[in-house]
Order: sequence, then C-alpha cells, then structure tokens
Amino acid sequence: MTDIEARILDGLNGSQKEAVTAADGPLMVVAGPGTGKTLTIVRRIACLVDRGARPEHILAVTFTNRAAQEMRERTAALLGKDATKVFIGTFHMLGLQIIRDNTPHDFIICTRSDQVNLLTAILQETAHRREANETAETISRIKNFLEDGDEDMRAVYDQYQAALREKKAFDLDDLILMPIEMLRDHLLLQRYKDRFQHIIVDEYQDINPAQYRLLRLLTGDSGNICVVGDADQAIYAFRGADVTNFLSFGNDFPAARRITLSHNYRSAAGIIRASDSMICNNARRIERELLPVRGKGKPITIVSVPDERAEAELAVGEIEARIGGTSHYQLMHAPHRQDSPDGACSFSDFAVIYRTNAQAEIIEEVFQASGIPCQVIGSRRLSGKGTYSEIIGALKDRAADIDPGKLVNASSVEELIRSAFSELGADDNSFLCRLLINIIPHNDGPGIQTLLDAVNMVQLLLPSDDFDPGADSVALMTLHMAKGLEFKVVFIAGVEEGLMPYSCREGYGDGEEERRLLYVGMTRAKEELFLLHARSRFLYGKRTTPQPSPFVREIPGAFTQTITVPDRAKRRHQKQMKLF
Repeated sequence: MTDIEARILDGLNGSQKEAVTAADGPLMVVAGPGTGKTLTIVRRIACLVDRGARPEHILAVTFTNRAAQEMRERTAALLGKDATKVFIGTFHMLGLQIIRDNTPHDFIICTRSDQVNLLTAILQETAHRREANETAETISRIKNFLEDGDEDMRAVYDQYQAALREKKAFDLDDLILMPIEMLRDHLLLQRYKDRFQHIIVDEYQDINPAQYRLLRLLTGDSGNICVVGDADQAIYAFRGADVTNFLSFGNDFPAARRITLSHNYRSAAGIIRASDSMICNNARRIERELLPVRGKGKPITIVSVPDERAEAELAVGEIEARIGGTSHYQLMHAPHRQDSPDGACSFSDFAVIYRTNAQAEIIEEVFQASGIPCQVIGSRRLSGKGTYSEIIGALKDRAADIDPGKLVNASSVEELIRSAFSELGADDNSFLCRLLINIIPHNDGPGIQTLLDAVNMVQLLLPSDDFDPGADSVALMTLHMAKGLEFKVVFIAGVEEGLMPYSCREGYGDGEEERRLLYVGMTRAKEELFLLHARSRFLYGKRTTPQPSPFVREIPGAFTQTITVPDRAKRRHQKQMKLF
C-alpha cells in the first residue's frame, strides 16, 4: 500500500472503505445521517486520482454551495493543486458551465424579482389574469418536471422565454433545461461524456426530473456513476424532487452495486433509536439499520407549552442554563430546566428548528429580548445597510461599468464584490461578503472568465448557504434549511398537528415526506433533543388549539421524557379602593 493510499483509507470503517475503493460501474451508497457521507465522497475522488483517473475527468455534484465548498476544501487537503481540476459544484453551477462553454455571447442570470417583473409586463398585455409570482412558480414546475403545460400557460411561457432571449438572460431553471437541450447535439454530448468519465452525485434522493435527465445524458451507457444518498432524508418534493429516482437506481442500472454506511458518529444512541423507530413507519424507503457509535445519552424531552411565546421562552431558558445566563427567562423556567450536558457549550452549539418561516418571528423576538445572539438562516439580511438583492444589483451595475467582457482574476472579482458592499454601506468583511467571494472558483476553476461570469456565479447562492458556522450565535432555521448541519442541542418547535404533518395550506399532503422532515430535524442533534408543541398557537392570522403531532406517538416511551409547562396565571383586575 502506497503512502497516498494509506492516507486515503486512514480512519475509514469497513463500509466506507468499500465505497471509496469500489471499481468503476454503477454504485449506490446508502448513507444515513451522520455516517460520514462527505468524507466518503472526498476519499473516493482521491482514490480515483490515485488509481490513474485524470482529475478533470471527475464530476462531483451536490445541492448546496456550502456542501460543495466543504468538498473542495477537503479534496484540496488530499490532492493539492489537482483538486482545482475536479469539477465540484452544484447542479446549477454545472449547468452554468455547460451554457457558458457553448454560448457565443455574454448573458445574465435573472433573479426571481427579475422574473416577476418580466411576467407582470407580459400578463398585463394579455387576457390571462394570473398573478406574476404564481405564474413564475408554474413556469418553474414546467421546467423542472420537463412538462408542456396547458395551452394558456404555454402562450405565457413562450412570451416569457422570448423576453429572456431578448435580454440575453436565463433564469435559474434554465441552467438545467438549456444544457439538456444543448446536449441533443450528439457530438457535443460525446465531448462531455469524454470529459466527465467519473460521475459522483451527492444527495441523489433529492434530484428532480430535469436533473435526472441531465445525469442520464452525461452517464450514457457506461453507467460509470456513483450516487450517494438516503431515501429517509428526501425532503424536496415541493421543488420537484422524486425519491423514486433513488429507490429505482437498481432498475436504471441492473448491474449496480449497493453499499450501506451504517455507523452513525453524530448522535447519542437514544436519538438514533427514537428517530429510526419513527421513520420505519414509512413504506417508501430502503430498509437499513443505523448503528450508533456513541453512548445512549439523555432521553428526548417532549415539552407541552401554553403557546408559541412560551415555546420560544423555554428554548431560551434551557440555553441560558447551559451557558450560565441569569436573565429573567432563566429564572422563569428554572423548575423545568435540566442539568447541562457534560462539556462547556457556546451559543453556536444550539439550534431552534421549525416547520415554516411563519413561526420564526416570535422565536427571534424572544431571543432578541433575552440578549442571546442568533442568526436566522435564509433571511438574507446584511450587516449594516442594504439587502441581498441590492448587492446583486450593485454587482451587475459595476460589472457593466467596468466592461463585463473583460478577463478577470480572483483579486479583481474580490475587489468587485467588496466595493459593492461598501457602496451600500454594508459590512465588506461580513460572512455573506466572504461567502460570495469564496463561491467564485479560482482562475483555473470552472466557468469564470469575465466579471459577468462572476456575477452570474454569485447569483447561484442559496438561502441555506447563509449559515455562518463561525458565528457564536444560536441558529434559527426551518427543517429544510437544517439539512446537512449538526448541533449539540436541538429544539424543534411546533411538533403538532397542522405543522408536522403540515396541513395549513392546500397542496401539502404527503405524510411520508413530512415524517422524513421531522426525521431530518431530529438527527441534527448530537447530545440533546427537545420536541416542543403548543396547546394554543397563533399562526396565519388565527389562533388554534392543536394536538401533538401523531409522529410523536411513533417514538417509544423508553427514549423520551415528558414535561408540561403550566398555563400562564391570568392577571386579576382589582378594583381601586374608595377613600370615602
């Protein structure tokens, strides 16, 4: 065994080694939460290069820029400069690369507000009485599902696409659709097949029909594709993802080999056993046992609280107890607090997770009143002045002023981004500013040749990429935003009927997907997990009295303890005593 091979395999368990060293051909890696999925992908990339694959022939795609950046950094630690030759990025980044390679003119990527403005003008000129935002969603569905749409919608769709062409623009969904159309050219398709001879797909359970079609085109008959994922964590049906793609991988590639990563290194055993007991009620999944490496840990705490404010206050009180705070929140909840887990905690060790953004306002309000620092993931707020969309607008204006077609290097891109932040009075050393700079690959990386390329790349940033892992603050986020993260202590708010499973609006009825969402939230916790439900909740303009989520009843009592926070004492209005 060579020194490099020893480094690649160092610290891996048996199933991870199997996945890393598996021969070419279709490979499916079933990777449950906390099983070292990213580690396995990175080591597989290094193993391919060590065995003679050229780095530029490797394609690794994932869903978030945060995950892609982590993969790049880990791959660079193993491969050095060769790592920059491996294409590691999101599906949208891959699509942008293919379009850029094969489009003779410069182009721009439209933001959602750009789309709505275009559609507003189109709809005003037609007899179609559609709301622009709703129409943008319908067009997105048509592109993601590779559908035709009805006759009326098709007329609007064609006008919208013509307006984009006139502006030399693409929307985000075009970044997948246009490469599919381009690769109908057999010579062009063969060029990309020759280029990407080894394909690795992270979070394969979350791909939509358009992404599936693009992958099948690039893979061709070789079947030289490695997919990594977990059917139990498929949570993006609302944007077109279909877990069937993962479950049917063996049908697509009959010669596929399946390897299961079974050892969970993240969570206490009690959390794993409890979450597995719940998720096994789903029918559409791959049976597998998750083996906890850590000890049993503390029982999951199920808490009944009077209302949504008490829910947030309980989280604040528990956090202060572990940090050592002494505010009135800590004193108020002293009877319900538990002892701190072993080891010192910082604010970044905690997360409050909820089903919908509508729950966030009261939680953030209570945290701010307590003085506990928090970051709301996906809020797109900037330090200082300005909004995210204003930053994008300023970047576009500056790129146009400088000459959007001018060849650039990394330093000129950084200068462009920092100047846009400074112009709006925003902090040019903030996490978001640094994230925008870091998302741009180096000069020898994919797709960056001009300032306009850099602006387009920046627009691929997702709301979930806003999470600052270096900030000493409590993370507040939706269950969807929590995917891929982990915290010592997790509070899941709103574990009640109407929210989990979600039934507040029409169009949400997949009980299995809702169970998977809660499963994802539960498996973010390393040491302690709190499931909170309110007996009264004000949401979407009305007050309800929900019951606890039926998913809670699927968790064996051996793994839980229950606490009830009593209702608030009603204030009595005493009459003023008369003197005479």
